[in-house]
Amino acid sequence: MPDKKDRFGLFKNMSTLKKVLIAFVVLLIFIILVEQPGTDDSKRRKSTKFFIPKLVMEEVTKLYIDNPAFAKPVHLERIENKWRIANGHSFPADERLMQDFLKALFSLQQGAIVSKNPERMSIFSIDEVSGVRVRVWNHKENPIADFYAGDSIPKGQYLRRQDSYVVYQTIPTLKPYLSVDNEGWKDKTLISVDEAQIKRVSLKNHEKEITMEKREEDVWQVIQPEDYAADGLAVRTLFDQLVHLKADAFVSSVEGSQADFENPDYKISLRLMDDSIKLVLFSISEDENEYFAKNGETSFIYSVSKEFIDQLFGLEFKPADVES
Repeated sequence: MPDKKDRFGLFKNMSTLKKVLIAFVVLLIFIILVEQPGTDDSKRRKSTKFFIPKLVMEEVTKLYIDNPAFAKPVHLERIENKWRIANGHSFPADERLMQDFLKALFSLQQGAIVSKNPERMSIFSIDEVSGVRVRVWNHKENPIADFYAGDSIPKGQYLRRQDSYVVYQTIPTLKPYLSVDNEGWKDKTLISVDEAQIKRVSLKNHEKEITMEKREEDVWQVIQPEDYAADGLAVRTLFDQLVHLKADAFVSSVEGSQADFENPDYKISLRLMDDSIKLVLFSISEDENEYFAKNGETSFIYSVSKEFIDQLFGLEFKPADVES
């Protein structure tokens, strides 16, 4: 049985160990807090003066843009996680443009005050007549922003809140988005696909069909009408267009009735790694003045140009060992 001196020494050692453990736990908690994902961004967000401080991109469900230059205001609404143009006809909205707009709103920094005089609003094109009114709602149907946008400044723009005559300099500028009308917001994407997921591509018209298969990274083999390794430059040119192929405009059902997609004049077929198929069909009007397009996923009909068709179907896929 240890004597009192030994017991005291044991107690002293245990007390030291306890202190070391406490210090280790405190250090560990500190490291976790410092390294926690998003902490730096959160700190920067709190330390920066933002024009819309309560905006959370994922919670925005409605946007309204009333530009006096437009015939109709733009109403954008997120339905089932997809943005649509809610102006009578529920057209899909351009997702890339939409995300860029939300990022611009989220990062909108409030700078110097340039005026508080109601009589000077028209000087900055930020009055009720000449300004662009923007309204934003969240997923709870609560308005989180209502403001007017005026003239541009270097890298930014003049903004004021709807219920105030305080005009701020803000960055970045919202003009690239506020100057887009209803037609411009429509998603005219025919194909949007990750190039790495494509394993076969086929281009077909009434005269010929060419089919290529992916053999390895950046190596494509023509398998129809002949069998040879395709020239890499032509393949690269094709895929630069295919991965995000966009039409020029939507067409009405009356105009689109001229198209014959049962017997398309041109056809693009992509087979993906999961064996799903993406199709784009093209039809030329009888007078050969109109070129129509339709993908296999929606009922929308689009218009494209002759140059658009020529760029896709005019490519020559020579054997890799034959110089252009």
